[in-house]
Amino acid sequence: MPVETASLFADWPLPSEPTPAPVQEKPRDAKPRFKAIDRRQSFFRAVDVEALIDEDHAARAIWSVVEELNLKGFSDEARAVEGFAGRAAVDPRLLASLWIYAYSQGIGAAREISRQCSYHPAFQWLTGAEEISGHTLSDFRVQHQPALEKLFVEVVGVLTAKGFVKLKRVMQDGTKVRANAAPDSFRRQPTLEEHLEQARAQCQELAKAEESQASLVQRRAGQRAAEERAARLEAAVAEIKALGGGSDQEVRVSSSDPEARNMKQPDGGFAPSYNVQVTTSAEGKAIVSLEVTQAGNDFDQLAPAIDRMKRMLGSKPEQAVVDGGYVNEKNMVEMETQGVELIGPVKDKAAICYERAGVKEEFYAEHFRFDPAENCMYCPLGVRLGYQGKTKNELVVIHKYQAHLQDCAVCARKGDCCPKNEKRGRSVQRSEYQKEIQALREQMATPEKQAIYRQRSEVAETPNLWLKAKFGLRQFHVRGLAKVGQEALWAALTYNILLLLRCRKQAMHA
Repeated sequence: MPVETASLFADWPLPSEPTPAPVQEKPRDAKPRFKAIDRRQSFFRAVDVEALIDEDHAARAIWSVVEELNLKGFSDEARAVEGFAGRAAVDPRLLASLWIYAYSQGIGAAREISRQCSYHPAFQWLTGAEEISGHTLSDFRVQHQPALEKLFVEVVGVLTAKGFVKLKRVMQDGTKVRANAAPDSFRRQPTLEEHLEQARAQCQELAKAEESQASLVQRRAGQRAAEERAARLEAAVAEIKALGGGSDQEVRVSSSDPEARNMKQPDGGFAPSYNVQVTTSAEGKAIVSLEVTQAGNDFDQLAPAIDRMKRMLGSKPEQAVVDGGYVNEKNMVEMETQGVELIGPVKDKAAICYERAGVKEEFYAEHFRFDPAENCMYCPLGVRLGYQGKTKNELVVIHKYQAHLQDCAVCARKGDCCPKNEKRGRSVQRSEYQKEIQALREQMATPEKQAIYRQRSEVAETPNLWLKAKFGLRQFHVRGLAKVGQEALWAALTYNILLLLRCRKQAMHA
């Protein structure tokens, strides 16, 4: 028999309505009340390292690429081995990933990377929330040069094997990157030798310092800094002697980075710098060769770049597209010998001089006829120009010819040929490679070569823009030609890995 619910709770009291709290009126002059911030407290927090960054984060992508690469060369000298006592070394894959990700974020200082490993989510994910010493990072960047070159070649090989990059046509360009030295650090040999003696004396004084004068850590740090300064000055003295500083008092070398050279900058000034030569593939825009030089111009850098490609990649391009700084007689011969077609503008310096002198175009040097039998030149009107001798200009032999003053003085076209010549007759110069120069000038006038050359600026200058603007490599963080070469190669490796990731992403969505 069902029991009525109401009878079971008949004697229970009914709930009463809640009494509303009295409404307090806010005083007009009362100050707002906020929750206090206590930064003196300490607490423990559970951190899920795997959840620090998203699944599509750039750090994960870079780590995935580095895991695929062969980094055996970086671990050949590791002292800690399995089965023996000793502290385990830091994984080269981690150090390489840290540098690549750091450069991609515009960070090039080892101390800054070490600092960010203590709090930045991406760096903490890479390290597994472990701290990495700045010295460990700094040493890793400038060591293992053969292994770094092999790693660079391997990444270029992956790009070419996947069809993302082709080496048929390359673009060559150079960019000046400032050295880790001040502009006023250049000194003559006597000054450098004087500073070296002072640095050596300081090292001896620090070695004799009493323990009461400073702590052990401070003494060792001061002595290490003094020894490093003395070593730089010794290198500077050796460098200036190699450059002939003893015979020419105008020769100067930087006391901070002896191997840096004072180079002209885009703003017109001069600063201690290095010349970074970058070879870029026209299809794919990958950096396929890189070299850091001490040359202030690009004159002699094309042939070594092609040789590096052949040595490192085992192939050479069919075409090399360059700007006017690379186009000269020597490079024309070198490229023809190697079977590489040179595409670039021919700087007609003579035409500029003729225009300033008021010479008409029909009386330019290319319209003069050369007679090899008599070794003389004839002007368009038939006047003979005798041989005057030869000189060397930019590694090419220049032959000079000049007409007699009386022959030009009575010529009816003197005002169009040599209007400013009052004390001598008309003179012209002939290069031994005049035919090659003229042939290149004619080829560059064709629409096909013009279309190819118009691509040079976009292709060749894109990596330079990335290295400086995105990766922050406007100034090197290390000193010495070998070390700055490795830092530039790390930046180029970063560029190619980011390019590989972008190409893979586009291929997946294609």
